[in-house]
Amino acid sequence: MALESFPAKSLSADQLAEIEEFLDSQEAGHPFQFPQWQGVRSIAMILRIGGRIRWYGSFGVQSPLGRSVPWIRGLIANRGPVCDDGELWNAAAEELAEKMRRERLTFLDVSPEWICESEQDRAQLENNSVWDRVGLPRISLRLDLRKSDDEILAGFRKNSRYEVRRAERAGTQVSAAATETEVEDFLRLYRSTAERKGFRANSSKEVRRIVRWLTSEPSRGALLVARADGTICGGAVIARAGRRCWYVWGASGKQQHSAPGHILQWKALQWAKAHGCTEYDFGGYTQGAISGPAWFKEGFGGSVVHLTPVHRRVTEIRRYRVLQALSRIRAFMIGRISKE
Repeated sequence: MALESFPAKSLSADQLAEIEEFLDSQEAGHPFQFPQWQGVRSIAMILRIGGRIRWYGSFGVQSPLGRSVPWIRGLIANRGPVCDDGELWNAAAEELAEKMRRERLTFLDVSPEWICESEQDRAQLENNSVWDRVGLPRISLRLDLRKSDDEILAGFRKNSRYEVRRAERAGTQVSAAATETEVEDFLRLYRSTAERKGFRANSSKEVRRIVRWLTSEPSRGALLVARADGTICGGAVIARAGRRCWYVWGASGKQQHSAPGHILQWKALQWAKAHGCTEYDFGGYTQGAISGPAWFKEGFGGSVVHLTPVHRRVTEIRRYRVLQALSRIRAFMIGRISKE
């Protein structure tokens, strides 16, 4: 068994198509693992058996202490690596750890898209002595799309159905963005929404790059934009892997006669169904919320799923101890400065 490693920027069109086909075939496949999502600076790791991909990971390289300590680096797999075969996943992870030791990489962070329904499900990483949990529990909300539109709409909270109908009566139109002007209008709205609601926005450069990719592959995802009186008043970025579609980013302006977020989600669900998806994932979710994004998402129905949090494996213990010591010093100095 031998891992192949490629800079994402060197992957051929045939390799990209092969990776997409594999990710679409896996229950744990996720859009964040596509090389196009990660960008040209990521590293693609492939394990083949019988000439076919059986394990795949798209990794970013992180220097947690920045340019001041460039020799402390780690690999990060956001929603990966991907492999539905648990034994093979572990075997490939062992080989990757050995490869990282040879290359003097310090740590490996993983967060495969595994549902944890029981203690047994959590055991693969939680009870494995070589992995330490470093992230918070991950919870999401997923809606079954194997119903008619009427049945899905009937499952919405009453006020969510009302907001969908109100937007329709107000003449709000939703379509997939196709021009640079539409993308830039969404980005401005996204930044203003982040400022108004107090969340950290992804960089415009990153969002723009991903939206352009989705626009070039319209069956993979879309930026849906809502218009009222000819002006973009909201938007939602959605992406698909296999038969599941994810809500990734959203933005909305304050409208007097309609709430664009509701009709955007309704159209996103319809887009997902039209592209063969049987499940829609609303993204991060907080149980018991009575306001905010989680309460909004809950209005569309769905089931709560608990997902594997980020886990870390240390591959260079001495360098990792240096990282811990320097991180503590940095945190102490920042704390002192903030008090002055």
